[in-house]
Amino acid sequence: MDTNAQPDTEQPDNESNGYAIVPMAAAAALDASAFSKVNASDAVPATWEERARKAWEYYVEEPLVKNCVNSWRTFAVGDEIKITSDDETLKDDAVNAAWRLDVSEFIKDMILQLLVKGDAVGFKRYATSGQDIEEVVCVNPVSVKVKYAQGELIEAKQYAEDSGSASDPIDLPVDQVIHLKWDAPGFSPRGNSLVLPAFQAIELLRDYRRAEQAIAKRWATPFRLLKVGGAFGQKMVMPDQRMLEQVRDMVNKMDMKSGLVVPFYVNVETHGTDGQVLNVEDKVKEVKEDIVVALGLSRSLVTGDGPNFATASVSMQKMMVMIREIKQAARKLLDWVFDDWMELKGHADKSLQFIFNDLDPSDAVDFKKLLIELYDRKLISRSSLQLKMDLDPDIEAANCETERKNIDLMDEKQVKPVVDMVVSGIMSVPSARKMLGIPADGNDLDTEAHHQYSEELEATAATSLCDECSHFNPDSNRCRVHNSERTFDSPACRFIDRRES
Repeated sequence: MDTNAQPDTEQPDNESNGYAIVPMAAAAALDASAFSKVNASDAVPATWEERARKAWEYYVEEPLVKNCVNSWRTFAVGDEIKITSDDETLKDDAVNAAWRLDVSEFIKDMILQLLVKGDAVGFKRYATSGQDIEEVVCVNPVSVKVKYAQGELIEAKQYAEDSGSASDPIDLPVDQVIHLKWDAPGFSPRGNSLVLPAFQAIELLRDYRRAEQAIAKRWATPFRLLKVGGAFGQKMVMPDQRMLEQVRDMVNKMDMKSGLVVPFYVNVETHGTDGQVLNVEDKVKEVKEDIVVALGLSRSLVTGDGPNFATASVSMQKMMVMIREIKQAARKLLDWVFDDWMELKGHADKSLQFIFNDLDPSDAVDFKKLLIELYDRKLISRSSLQLKMDLDPDIEAANCETERKNIDLMDEKQVKPVVDMVVSGIMSVPSARKMLGIPADGNDLDTEAHHQYSEELEATAATSLCDECSHFNPDSNRCRVHNSERTFDSPACRFIDRRES
């Protein structure tokens, strides 16, 4: 069966159009760790232990930091601590104990740890008998974990420094431990380092140094390229391997102090010496001044320039207050050692005085001269003068009494006042001999006979003149006894020696 039917070629209208946006360029997020070293917040570690370690690193490696910290320690403590007391036996025993325990080095080490790390931990070990202190130790505060309750130290544990808290701790008896904190409130378990405010400035100073070293290295070891061949005018020179090796051999064999003749198609390019050198001198100076200010020192003490001591009185007074705070910490350490030692030795009712051989940065010499002048004018008492000079009046009075009993015959300043009192008639010769420690001779008169002899001399002198005495020189009108000018009609003194008629 034939049919004329045609297939339906018409398609339904079910179309949809879509547009795909093809990016012209791709962007990728940079890894934040690539610039982590540039972040300023990384200059100050988060934990106290890391801050203490970094502060010690700066103290060891940075000369400016070491100079400033050592200046504070020298101003406050000095190089030696002297011990004195009104009891000579206690003084000698304390000096021997300080030498045996090496107290001066212990105090200096503790003050150094206190300033650099912000903490100082001391430990004292008793002798086996329990009647003496065998050793005092400055413990690394980073290795010690402390615990406080109501402001009192209740626990102290020491860990191995290389393993942290993973190792078995050593319990330190609290009654044998002293823990000092710097620049921290009482509720804070740890102190703050003196170097902490300078962390960012020190890191910036190190960045400047690294930039300076990189530039210096670039100029010292430049990178040179030898170009062989190329287009020269209308001519193109294409070097082959033989030509390259020939130029290489010529350069390797040449004398670097002389020139080298090369073909026209050889050219030299030096990379690394182009551009200007970074001028970091001014920047480094500013950063160093920031570090000095952060460490609390006056700029004139470290760099030598700036205002002098007279014009920077406010800054110097601020420094003196801080020096007294460091001294107070040192005295607290000394009391911690010697108060316990005196109690063990049976000297609990007595006292010791500690004198620091420190370096005073202020103009204290003129101030002390002013105090002495006020004392000479009877405007202040001797006790006030001694207190202003950091001396104990009671101890000084006891020392003066001891020196008054023992007079050195070779010291003219001690003997002359006694001789003057004898010459003036205030003191008798036997009393003076006894005071000077001279033993009495067999020919010496006793006290009663001496008084009788003195009364006879005074009675004779009352009715006589200097002209009758053999000690009087009429030519020069001088007396040999008094070594002064006299007149012939002056009343004779008790030392009259009549001339032979």
